[in-house]
Amino acid sequence: MRISRYFTDLMATYVADIDDLKTDSGGDDVLADRLKEKRSQIPDLMPMINTNPEMMAVIFHRSIKVKKAATILSYLDKEPSKFPSWASIADSVQFQPWASTLVDQLKTEAGGEQFLLTTVMLEHLYALYEVSEDAAEEMEMEESDDLAESGGEWMAEQGFDSH
Repeated sequence: MRISRYFTDLMATYVADIDDLKTDSGGDDVLADRLKEKRSQIPDLMPMINTNPEMMAVIFHRSIKVKKAATILSYLDKEPSKFPSWASIADSVQFQPWASTLVDQLKTEAGGEQFLLTTVMLEHLYALYEVSEDAAEEMEMEESDDLAESGGEWMAEQGFDSH
């Protein structure tokens, strides 16, 4: 499966943003507190849904459950102009209760449906990335000769082809 340039470009920033939120300068896990703080900034982040969706998408980190991965992943190779309506994929995902009101609000915003699909896709890809990172760490412990190649092979085994 191919990944569109749109998702490839956004994913790097999304991963970096979450990594920045994970720990403080002392190495302590502060992700929950920083996500809570970021969520309090939603009104300030709203203008970013069209220009920098990955910057606002992090507020939904760990709040989305993909129920029908095949449906969501079928849009992985698409650019935003080819995204379906939110209604056609809404039953493929489930949000934490705190996010439901925000999702309802975003659906009515200009570009909101596109933002929601982007967010769901980024979060799902991030979950796959975390699995890939764990696999890479495991391979490192096994003294793998080429982690990048092994990680690429793992992604290929999962059906992904990044171009």
